[in-house]
Amino acid sequence: MKRLRRPRVTTGAVASLLLLSGLGLGVATATPAAAYAGYCNSGYATKTKTLSGSTYTAYLPGYNRNADCLMDRGAQSSSVAMLQRSLNVCYGSRLDFSLAEDGIFGSATERALQAAQRDEDIEDDGVYGKDSRTNLLWEFTRGGSYKCVRL
Repeated sequence: MKRLRRPRVTTGAVASLLLLSGLGLGVATATPAAAYAGYCNSGYATKTKTLSGSTYTAYLPGYNRNADCLMDRGAQSSSVAMLQRSLNVCYGSRLDFSLAEDGIFGSATERALQAAQRDEDIEDDGVYGKDSRTNLLWEFTRGGSYKCVRL
């Protein structure tokens, strides 16, 4: 009866991974997007802040109401419209742009996001993720008034 033999390369690779694991060294296999709840869709997230004694609310892009989401060129959703609105209100006049709040993440939204990212001295990759969410100014509203503040 013929015995099946495993290729030495596979055995060697498994042994190497086990050795690295035993030494406390890991092998990264997850992509950066794996750190996010998902791709921002129509489920928004809210954040409240007390400013000057009054409570203001910001509506943030979200994935099923989780603010920890990712989006970039090609996305189409109400989450994109929320980003476009905040970019217009908080950066538009200062950085000289006006976005259509149409929910389509196209080249104009990408350029506006890059301009805001540069203004806040973060990586200007035109991708919305954790750095953009935490470092950009957001429109916080209360009744008919608003303030642009960071989360």
